Amino acid sequence: MRRLLALALAAAVVGYLAFGAVAWQRRGLREAQASPALAAAEARGAWHVHTTASDGRGTLDEVARAARAAGLRFVVISDHDVLAPPEPRYQDGILLVPATEVSTRQGHVVALGVSRALTRAERDGDALAAIRALGGQAVIAHPLHPRRAFTGWGGGPWRGLEVVSNDTAWYRALADRDVRRVLAALAVLPWDPPRAVLELQDDPADELVRLDAELRGARAAGGRAPAHVLLCAADAHGYPGYAAAFGAFSMHVPVTLGGDASRDAAAVRAALLDGRATCVLDGLAPAAGVRLTPTAEGALSLSLHAAVAGTRTYTLLHDGAPTGRFEAARDGSAGGTFRCGGRCPPGDYRAEVALEGRRWIFTNPVRIE
Repeated sequence: MRRLLALALAAAVVGYLAFGAVAWQRRGLREAQASPALAAAEARGAWHVHTTASDGRGTLDEVARAARAAGLRFVVISDHDVLAPPEPRYQDGILLVPATEVSTRQGHVVALGVSRALTRAERDGDALAAIRALGGQAVIAHPLHPRRAFTGWGGGPWRGLEVVSNDTAWYRALADRDVRRVLAALAVLPWDPPRAVLELQDDPADELVRLDAELRGARAAGGRAPAHVLLCAADAHGYPGYAAAFGAFSMHVPVTLGGDASRDAAAVRAALLDGRATCVLDGLAPAAGVRLTPTAEGALSLSLHAAVAGTRTYTLLHDGAPTGRFEAARDGSAGGTFRCGGRCPPGDYRAEVALEGRRWIFTNPVRIE
């Protein structure tokens, strides 16, 4: 009996090591697919990161080192109810952009561009209006969190919505008692930490439905441009490690950083909030140069570069409803034009790209009048 148990244990160890070798090789191939030349034309960064200034376990220096190791160029620091650092700065070559996660009565929002943290009275009052008064804009943090869902819809001005959140993913796995997802993440963690983070993520369908509904409502009220933008939130606290979260997904902005912290931070903030940013799940495969652009003929052109094998499915959504789709299975520069049987009708459009059936890239909405 002991011999059989020993053989079974040995077989399990060999099997796990073989699994690890495959996962390690996949990680190496993914990292080799990144294009430094294309990446230089944009900046990748992490949105919504915590440090020891609130409930994170890493210092600003440790966060910057992890970001550098993950190939990021900027990190938006959003500790709870404090603004730290108080001003943008470069640390270890990484641009640190200050923001603050505000604990309001309706839920958590990230305030970007504010001159200071909100007072308790401002947080307990009309926090969204206070953020606007301080020169900032609000982004709804983890809006459908199992324990801290946002409830202030229609209660004030906000600009962005987090459609992917590490914090939501972890608590949702716990709430659902999804042992399979947790075990899958733990199994791959030693070999490919960014992929382990993605194993915990479920499909953000509900968050995207909420975003599309808010866009339709704002457009019906007479807004002349897409009223809201989407962001993917690292919501990183240092567990299992900042580098794992930073390698799983990031925000890509078409900004060239020049070394002036104040000027570069302003450019990053503008790109994140005006719809030019793109969310990419880099832990699936790297991509760069993603752009959704209306054409003179009334169609929409989606461009991107992704040197990755596998079937990619491109979907165009009009006011939240799928209205066009095509597939590509080649490496290198890829994209295409969505045609609507003539000129695309007025509305807000966004595109998604799936890789082997999993959502991989999310563009921000663009408006056709």
